Amino acid sequence: MSLFSLVVNTLDNAAGIANSLAPGSSINGSDAPAWLRTVESYFGAAALGAKSVAVTYADTLVAATATITSTGSAVNGETASVANQTLTAKTSGAVPANGEFNISGTVATQAASIALAINSVVALSGIVSATSSLGVVTITSTLPGNVGNGLQISESLTNVTATAFSGGSEADRATVHAGN
Repeated sequence: MSLFSLVVNTLDNAAGIANSLAPGSSINGSDAPAWLRTVESYFGAAALGAKSVAVTYADTLVAATATITSTGSAVNGETASVANQTLTAKTSGAVPANGEFNISGTVATQAASIALAINSVVALSGIVSATSSLGVVTITSTLPGNVGNGLQISESLTNVTATAFSGGSEADRATVHAGN
């Protein structure tokens, strides 16, 4: 069995979506939102080679976050990793798009450089984004919900600590099963 998360942006309000996905509702009926009928049609039983498909709706999604905190200067050549992408400390001349950041004895400057590297690595685009303040880099999963809690983060940097991704959540869940 494979599980995946599908995020749909819709103009339908939360109450309307919840009613459409309430147990016993038909996603094939004319009262179902068009986007939901399209998702069911695309991922229907024939497309999946399965006998049924379950569509889960979750309202009030919260994105997972992690932090990287600088308490002093890292050492040239040391590394950290976010979502399996390596970030490398450089004395100077860092190329952020290559996952490089400049080390600094000023923690706010070093943290800003780490955030810039995270935001500049193409492979991280659409997965995470980063901000920095007072030596702390806050990394936020781009996809809200529980999925972000599983993102990888590690560090082997002097004077730097990392916390795992956490806090991603989904509330007000409803699941609709379609097919046989």
